[in-house]
Amino acid sequence: MMAVCSTGCPRGAAGSVASRRRVGAARLGGRSSRARGPRAALFDAERQAELVYFDAMGVLEVTRTLFAAVKMPFKDNRYKVEISDGKPAVESRHAEDKEAGVFAANLNRLPLLVLPDGAVVGQSKAIERMVARELGLMGSTEVEAAQIDAYCEHVRDIREAFAKARGTPFGPKNAETEEKLVKWFDEDMPNWMARLEKATGDSGFAVGSKLSLADVALYIFLTQGISDQERCKKTYAACPRISGIVSGVGELEGVQMWLRDRPETMF
Repeated sequence: MMAVCSTGCPRGAAGSVASRRRVGAARLGGRSSRARGPRAALFDAERQAELVYFDAMGVLEVTRTLFAAVKMPFKDNRYKVEISDGKPAVESRHAEDKEAGVFAANLNRLPLLVLPDGAVVGQSKAIERMVARELGLMGSTEVEAAQIDAYCEHVRDIREAFAKARGTPFGPKNAETEEKLVKWFDEDMPNWMARLEKATGDSGFAVGSKLSLADVALYIFLTQGISDQERCKKTYAACPRISGIVSGVGELEGVQMWLRDRPETMF
């Protein structure tokens, strides 16, 4: 899918020749030549990082939003997804690239982060943390970095609890499913939010005194991870710190540009 990200960077088709060559070369070695310690940035506006995933928000939307929040261009390569017989179906190029070993660095799965030097990183959480560090969104100290990491794990715990209550998003809804969701929104999620509020900083940010991965992860979950926004918002209405973070991230110019310009997807 050809597209252009909100910051004006080119986005080539997933599985393009350039992408395949970079990913293919990386799977032969998979290691960057950069040593630890003082070094140049792993990517920048000229030497852009590349994100490879499906044409969906899914597990990569936090990372895309990190780039958007600081207006850092990135290549956003996507495999087209359609719904067939009630289930998602991915374009044939995905299977071809998987068979060719393009996704080997992530055990034949997506997403992937491809760096300008050809190095590849798999696993969505590893990608989030690496990108956040490079963009200055992992706090000001090692302690803050650990606290940000922990906060993101709190958000993941809540997200997984919601997924369990919701069940498969592609399956039919029934009385049992709705009963679980009623309990989730009326009891479980408000309880989670109250506990998370106490773990949230009072400076306008989840951790420390500046924007971080923790803020973006919270924002994405509460605004895009749950489709029933009316019921979702009620669960943290009594949580001013959480509410302030959601509003603050959403008001960032780069985030607003991304929401306006990103490809429309079914999920």
